[in-house]
Amino acid sequence: MTIKIGLLPIVLAFIFLGLLAAKFARMRGKNPLVWGGLLVAVLVTVTWSRLPMWAETVLYRGEISERAVRAQGRFVSLAEADKVNIKASVGGVNFDVPLTHNFGAYNTQLRGWSGVPLGQIDGKKRLTVGQIKVDAMLPDVSPIGGQSASQLEGLTWGQSLHASIAPGRSWEDYFKYFFEGLQRKPDLPGLPEMLHYYDPTTKADVFMSDDHPTDELVRIRCVDGGLPRNDIPVCIVEAPYRPAIPPGISGPNKAAALYLRYEIPLRYAAQWRTIGQRLRLRLDQMLSTN
Repeated sequence: MTIKIGLLPIVLAFIFLGLLAAKFARMRGKNPLVWGGLLVAVLVTVTWSRLPMWAETVLYRGEISERAVRAQGRFVSLAEADKVNIKASVGGVNFDVPLTHNFGAYNTQLRGWSGVPLGQIDGKKRLTVGQIKVDAMLPDVSPIGGQSASQLEGLTWGQSLHASIAPGRSWEDYFKYFFEGLQRKPDLPGLPEMLHYYDPTTKADVFMSDDHPTDELVRIRCVDGGLPRNDIPVCIVEAPYRPAIPPGISGPNKAAALYLRYEIPLRYAAQWRTIGQRLRLRLDQMLSTN
């Protein structure tokens, strides 16, 4: 059932393209069923090896269904960005994410952020979202600023980390639908205590802390050739994150473990534990009790 949910948007997109092909075929006096069906068949054949990964992406990362915060407001320069926080709540936990931890919206030419919502600038607006994104420079997991701004302009993916926090996830469905397709490989000394697998479908090395679903499961995926949106090989680390809520705080801030996902360049893979610890400390500093 889970994989069907993840595949649904993809299937609907294929059907829509098939209907368009059928419509154009009819306009040209061709058989619409033949041409529409042929296009769908070609799409399925060409993308077959990628469908499981796409389905998991839609299901677990929520790139299609998650609510995104669109920038609408005024320009904020790098010099004044330290005073601006992106106020958001995810999984019942409030975060004040410094604007300097948002690399995606940073304009390297203007050296600042365009269209920052006024509600964020005056500190009065907090949105409830499906996920919160945090960027940082490696290896210290630091915000952009000063010298790192110059580094970012030329080393966007090679020297940076891209993380997201979302409500906690269950690994039951992953093991039920995807795990059986993995191939066991010899464990690597550089990643101790991690079980090594290879996913022939997505062409990725997969490292997991356990061979069965647990609340503390950690999964690392290192994709051959990098992700589609960059040319740098990266590893994707997925692990639980339990915010260090101050004692005595109750209410919505007291939540179960959140789902933490962060992307790091392949050359930093052996340092994933240290980077993860630094990232959690950085996230804890962003916690807000109001």
